Amino acid sequence: MKRFILAAMIAIAGWFCTQAQSVPAPEKYNQLLDQMITLEQHKAEFLMNATMETLAKDPKGYRQMMELAERRFSDPADPIHNEGLYLTVLKHATQNYVLSNSEKEKQRLLLVGAQKNMIGSVAANFDYVTPGDKTTHHLYDLDSDLILVYFNNPDCESCETVKQRLAENELINRLVNNKKLTVLAIYPYEDQKLWKKAKYPKMMINGWNQSQQIEYELYDLPTLPCFYLLNKEHKVLLKNEGSLNKVEATLKSLTMPSN
Repeated sequence: MKRFILAAMIAIAGWFCTQAQSVPAPEKYNQLLDQMITLEQHKAEFLMNATMETLAKDPKGYRQMMELAERRFSDPADPIHNEGLYLTVLKHATQNYVLSNSEKEKQRLLLVGAQKNMIGSVAANFDYVTPGDKTTHHLYDLDSDLILVYFNNPDCESCETVKQRLAENELINRLVNNKKLTVLAIYPYEDQKLWKKAKYPKMMINGWNQSQQIEYELYDLPTLPCFYLLNKEHKVLLKNEGSLNKVEATLKSLTMPSN
């Protein structure tokens, strides 16, 4: 195993060297990340960690790669958004000697946020109210084969566009009508008046997290809109997913028989 690790680190170092003369560092790192995301997840995470270990000898390059990887892997709108690789970078940054104590503290806080509601874990329960109903409801009250939580802000143009796409999506509507899927739209911020003025399609539950626990305690939402897909036991299947296309593809794989 140690030989394999050494070989991987040498290969990465060699790749950097061959690219160094013709490609600026940020672009070079971008190319590496784009290639890394095509690998199987466990291999990509291993190589990401080995890359950070190799760059530890170059503090400037280490910080450049760290910032780029965090931005690309943590952003749901980025094509290579990947929570596992983001966690790999954060763990290395908090445990390695390269960063100052203040820098490490920032990365530690980001790590705590990223570890909330990881894929495969049971999603944190939260409360919500619906328009004209003073009853407090909870995520765990929902009993459905699949639950699609749509975190959104009515004041966000992209959120409104995605909301309309949800309302028109044939697969999602069919699953909702067949009671195989529940779509729960949640506004996690404090402006109740803004939420009350907004209109939501009838195929989804329109909820407001009145306690504000989602934003400040329970979930780490890097940007809106984003989706969480849960199974019947409320385990996380997709986390902070910004692409409705990916949500639809995942729903197809879970609900449509394979040939």
